[in-house]
Parts: sequence; structure tokens; C-alpha cells
Amino acid sequence: MAPHRKARANQPPPQPQPSDYETDAPPPAVDVPLPPPRSNEELNFSVLQRHYAGLVAIEHVTPYAALYTFNIETQQWEKMGIEGTLFICQLTPSPIGAERYCAIILNRRGLDNFYEELTSNEDMEISDPYVIIQGDEQVYGIWIFADPPPSSTANCRVETAAKMMAIADRARASREALQHTVSAAQPAEAASSAPMGRQLSLRELFGQQRELDADFSIHNHNSHPMPSMHHQPQGYMPHPGPAQSGVLGQLFMKAKQNHNGLG
Repeated sequence: MAPHRKARANQPPPQPQPSDYETDAPPPAVDVPLPPPRSNEELNFSVLQRHYAGLVAIEHVTPYAALYTFNIETQQWEKMGIEGTLFICQLTPSPIGAERYCAIILNRRGLDNFYEELTSNEDMEISDPYVIIQGDEQVYGIWIFADPPPSSTANCRVETAAKMMAIADRARASREALQHTVSAAQPAEAASSAPMGRQLSLRELFGQQRELDADFSIHNHNSHPMPSMHHQPQGYMPHPGPAQSGVLGQLFMKAKQNHNGLG
């Protein structure tokens, strides 16, 4: 065992490895500019636009609201489990350019949000403590939280309800005005464009040709006396009319011959 320990003691030390100073050095610090700070309205708009791509702007925000529906059988309001911030938003205009708005409750209790377009104030009613909206299938009641006076949110319910009614009235007025304009312009456009885009039917086309044929026959009768019944001309053909081609031209020619008694 002693010679073995002596041999290990006489082994040369390991050689140091060459160093690449460029790769061993830490990378230089890079100054990455921070994104500009965004307001709460911008953050809210970004979140809402992920769910509803047609949003244009946020018109009004209410910190907390809850959704109810009216049960016709029990005549009671039933809570829907949708609670959160209420947003009144502007949407992209309709195909005729009318203004559009909607109400959205971003649900804190689940994945289902509330979305309803505000089309007319005639479909809405303010009945404390609800803002009632007549939907396509259900009657919704939006309960809006408001602290008692003198809190800063004491008037939140009244202000939000008034804002929703005004927005709905604006949407209705814009839609009706544009519909009236479009309806008034359509008859004039139809009257001015009908002659240019109108195509003659075959009956009208043949009727016009018959009138031309009648004028042609009267002209021939006045300038060329009809032959007697005892002498049948050979190879008699009517005086050539306007240039004709194709099947319709052959039909017109046949009609002329029949009309002149040569068919």
C-alpha cells in the first residue's frame, strides 16, 4: 500500500484550462425601455375588447352592479349570479351608420358576463332600486350599488340610470333619423337608375319589331302596288330592312314574309 500512495503523490497537478475572456465575461446590461403607464380606463378597455371586438369607447363606469331577472310565474326578481363592474360602452356603427351602445357587467363570480345592447329608452324603465331592461327573451333588472350620503358614490345609482336612458335614446334617435333618410332616398335612386339598368323582355322586343314591320309594310304598299291575283311573281322578296343576324333575325324575316302574304 505504501508504494501505491507514493505513486499518487508524485502525479503532476492538472494543467489550468485556457480562458476565453469574451465568453466568460457577463453580458453587458441592456437598457430596455419600460412600457408607458396606462390608465385604468385604458386597462379596462383592453380587457373588454378581448371579449367584445366591436367596442369603440367606454362612456360610463359604475364600480359595482348585480344582475337580476324577473320571473313571470312567481312575480319575483331572481339573482343571476353575475356581479361586477358595470360598463356603458359605445359600439361600432350599424351598417347604415347609426350609433350603437351596450351595457356590460364584467362578472367577478364566473366566466359569464352580461351583455345587452341599448337600442331604445322605450325598452327601459327606472324603478328603484333597479334599472329595468326589456331584452329579447327576458326582463333584466340591474341593481347598482350606492353608498348612503354624504359618500361620493351616493348618487351613483341615479347618475348611472340617467346615463343609460340617455344613451339608449341617442341610439334610437340616430337609427330612426338614418332609416328615414335611407327610405326617402331609395325611391329617387330607383327612379333614376331603372331606365339605365332595365332590360327589354322578349315580348317587348318582338312587339317593337312588329311595329317596325308594320311601318315597313305600309311603306311598301304605298310605293309598290300589290300584284294581281292572276299573276304570281317569281322570286319576290320584301325590300330589305335593317341588318339582322342570328336566330332573332331569321324570326323577324319570317314574320315579315308572313305579314306580306309570302310565308
